[in-house]
Amino acid sequence: MFQKCFDLILRSRLENVMAAGVSAVLLVLFLTTRLFRSIQLGPLSFAFILLPAGILAVKSLLGLLASPQSGDDNQSTTRFLTSFFRPLFKIVRDWFPFLLLCASYYSLYGNLILRVNPHVADSPLSQIDGWILGNQAAVLLEPWIRPWLTDFLNAVYFSHLLFFPGIVLYFYLVGETVAFRRVMMGFLTLMLMGVATYLILPAAGPEKFLADRFTHDLHGQELSHGVNYIINVGRVSYDCFPSLHVGIPLLLSFYLRDYRPKLFLPALLFVLLMVFATLYLRYHYLVDVLAAFLYAPAAYYLNDFLLGHWPGERISRMADEIKTTNLKLET
Repeated sequence: MFQKCFDLILRSRLENVMAAGVSAVLLVLFLTTRLFRSIQLGPLSFAFILLPAGILAVKSLLGLLASPQSGDDNQSTTRFLTSFFRPLFKIVRDWFPFLLLCASYYSLYGNLILRVNPHVADSPLSQIDGWILGNQAAVLLEPWIRPWLTDFLNAVYFSHLLFFPGIVLYFYLVGETVAFRRVMMGFLTLMLMGVATYLILPAAGPEKFLADRFTHDLHGQELSHGVNYIINVGRVSYDCFPSLHVGIPLLLSFYLRDYRPKLFLPALLFVLLMVFATLYLRYHYLVDVLAAFLYAPAAYYLNDFLLGHWPGERISRMADEIKTTNLKLET
């Protein structure tokens, strides 16, 4: 029995195994300790998973409802129901593990960080910035504060919630399954690396830790007020090192280099704007940003290693090759 379960795990998709594994750990924490209280859906879960999956489901439904139906006999009804639910099932199968992992991730660093490690790391992180720059990045940027620049950088910071899911949704719609899975798996690998570090080095960020050193407010217009409200509602404290706001776009730029080389340089420009935004808006220390430039490539190569060596992935590739060969023989 155990051997059969083990074989089933090895034959499964890697994201399904990750989702089941993390969920099992959370369930054990929830039932046996007081460290972890609830599973939560955060803005990452909504923007990166629920939003594109919802768009796909609506597109699929509209396409099926608009298609002509032939006959009213049982066979035709069965065929219609099968064709109706098959694409929806595929969407759920492809996206649900990522939804579950995002929810688990958000819950972990939402409820668990200071319960596991109550010692915040703002002081050493700010000291490292002082050693690198001779001061704090956010303090050095105060002379540059302008309302229009605050608005622009708030828009850049917020666009993080649209840039990544937009690219992933595009890959899925055009049928580039390998690209879709590589990007989503890389995203989850980077997030899990991030939460591990948040548990070791929880930090609130310059906005709170250095509040008494700032002499200028980040005045902006209505755009900034709206963005700040959304960010503060969905923001989780003590998630500074590394900066995933920089790390995720940087990771995505690597995949764009692989699949859409013409977009690589624009993606890097977006990363640089995000670097400036995170420092100017006082969300991150410079060392958080520098760490992102180590974490993103590490996640990129680690993700490809996992996908290349997981038995279930090799079995899936062999099955695809057999299908392709059979189609060629039939034609």
